[in-house]
Amino acid sequence: MSTLPRIRHAVHCLQTTHIRKGKARRFLLGVSQLSLREFTSLNAAGRNLGLNRWTGENRIRRLVTDIELCRQVQRLLIREAFASRQGYWYCSLDHSQFGPFCIAVLALSNRAGRAIPVWVQVNASEAALIAPLLTALEGLFMDLAVIAPRLKLVLVMDRWFAADKLLTLIASHDYYFVARTKSDKKVATPWDQYWQRSSIREVSPLETLVTYRQHRLRLIRSDLKSGMKDPEPWFLLTNLPNTQHTGDAAGVTRCQLLHRYAERFEIEESFKDLKWLQRLEWQRIRKPEVIRTVLLFMFLGWWLLWRYVAPVPNRTTPQKKARPKKQLSWFRAAWEQWLQLTQPPLLALLA
Repeated sequence: MSTLPRIRHAVHCLQTTHIRKGKARRFLLGVSQLSLREFTSLNAAGRNLGLNRWTGENRIRRLVTDIELCRQVQRLLIREAFASRQGYWYCSLDHSQFGPFCIAVLALSNRAGRAIPVWVQVNASEAALIAPLLTALEGLFMDLAVIAPRLKLVLVMDRWFAADKLLTLIASHDYYFVARTKSDKKVATPWDQYWQRSSIREVSPLETLVTYRQHRLRLIRSDLKSGMKDPEPWFLLTNLPNTQHTGDAAGVTRCQLLHRYAERFEIEESFKDLKWLQRLEWQRIRKPEVIRTVLLFMFLGWWLLWRYVAPVPNRTTPQKKARPKKQLSWFRAAWEQWLQLTQPPLLALLA
């Protein structure tokens, strides 16, 4: 089966499995106009339907303001990403600014240069993000407990997310985290009195157990070499077990943790592709529920590209012979192949 029929078949299977009958037509409209297209505007998406201008624009407006459909698309992505998963699954949790909104996104790390976003929380500003984020993550963790009871979720996060309430929430659900932290944070070390606190930058071992707030965690420090971009090493806090210390065969070593944290930068590249390849940098949406619906349909498009569009490298100049920085990411290669399939060249049409 060729690519386009496979995508159509996959979309209809997702619709029949996860979307209620009353929302099926609206779901298919969202996939066709928002998932695998460059975003120009909501009104333009409505006019692309080929209907009367006002009819098309009204259909799109009803689509992006349908809260129940938005919930169903979110559940679809979570079930497709995590259903029946077991063992450690590493996900990146990061935030970015999309127009006036601060967006928190959970994405699957796939070691291919771009993380696959599957969950989103939208807020009006960065300052007001942590409280609603905790509420949204609580609901996500409860759903995951039903969908994948044997899943060991590991959230890999930047310094902004190293908050005591967030770490407590993750640990309370028996999940794990790898959080970078600032060097001036105070921790208690095994060689000091229990009431003494030291700045993380003063802890010399590459790995040691520390107490941060009420959490007993591993503190991991990366190597710092001359010529590196960052002026200081990474300081990582994690509740993942260590094979050497606990004898647990499922433990994670210091080297593995550093590599896993390095994969966190995949989500930042995903943000760039959403903003520049899919044109969300220029959107003028002003309602949080609308941008959330648009983002979820775009995330669904990423999932479809990852699952069903296999990029074919140019045989005359294969990518494996190109310099690493000049290789195309899996998303850009799949995106360009998708555009070739759906938008034939103008000269070919005139021939």
